[in-house]
Amino acid sequence: MNIDAAERIVGNAVRSMYQMIMIINLQTYDCRFIDHNKELRNIPNNVTSFGSFCNGLYRNIHPEDREGVINFTDQDHFTKELADKVFTSFECRIRQADSRYYWSKIIFCNAAGVDKARMSENQFNQSARSCFAGDTGAEYECLFLIQDIHEWKMKELQEEAEQRALFKELQDKYSELFEENMRDEQTGCYNRKGMKYYTDMVLDEARQTGKYLFVCVADLNGLKHLNDTYGHAAGDEAIAAVSAELLKAAPKGSRIVRTGGDEFLLFTALDKDSSEPEKMNEKIDHGLEEYNKLHPNPFSIGASYGWILLPLKEGMTDLDEYIEMADAKMYEMKVLRDKYRRG
Repeated sequence: MNIDAAERIVGNAVRSMYQMIMIINLQTYDCRFIDHNKELRNIPNNVTSFGSFCNGLYRNIHPEDREGVINFTDQDHFTKELADKVFTSFECRIRQADSRYYWSKIIFCNAAGVDKARMSENQFNQSARSCFAGDTGAEYECLFLIQDIHEWKMKELQEEAEQRALFKELQDKYSELFEENMRDEQTGCYNRKGMKYYTDMVLDEARQTGKYLFVCVADLNGLKHLNDTYGHAAGDEAIAAVSAELLKAAPKGSRIVRTGGDEFLLFTALDKDSSEPEKMNEKIDHGLEEYNKLHPNPFSIGASYGWILLPLKEGMTDLDEYIEMADAKMYEMKVLRDKYRRG
């Protein structure tokens, strides 16, 4: 095979790889088309200025990709890129002759006769920059190519979607197990692990937003009497009923912790003038009253509780001080409500 035949074969092969082939003079930014497939006939091929060509190109770029293509085809941008690279590329969606958008790759390819693969990094950069600066006086040109990558890109996007779905599934399972590990099995409230984890979050929220800390301590009335008189099943029922009412009545965003057999802690960050704590009082009392009416047990279920709503203190790292204050208020109510209280 002679050289002409070989070059013709190579040329045909290159044309088959790209939907558009254009040469750009990087001194004048004049352009001339080598090949222009019919799929891209929306894009003008009868212009001699690269700027005019880009105006026609932009109109056929998907709106979501247009800004990226404008930046990529900026003369200063791709000229600088080619000073250090053999080629640079950008993936986008281009509207073709059938009015549908297809994924394509736009490529600027260094055509200065400088082969980076055969030169050291410093030699290549020096040679390329010299061409750009016009030091050699030689005309510097680059290739502008558009390649159809739609099938490959759609497959890639599908694989990415599947990977994201799998990651989300694993993430959801981890979150589920994480939450399960921090919850009390009997009541669904948080355990002490959950208390520590969410205390840090609530303190951070109060610190960043200026909100106050709401801390409430609640205690089931007469648990020992229920267990001794009616059995532990009655005590378990009472614990479940009180925890359920606390979950329903607590201010929005509250974390509810079972800190002991019949003891609960509620806490969150609230606006300093929030009315939710006062409303919680009514909800708890009303909820337990309705529960006792609907469940004809030989005993009544009740609870005592106390809460505070105070600003975050400087350097505060836990809720211990505020828990003691809320606990003292709870005890005041317990003295009045729990005839079976100890001590």
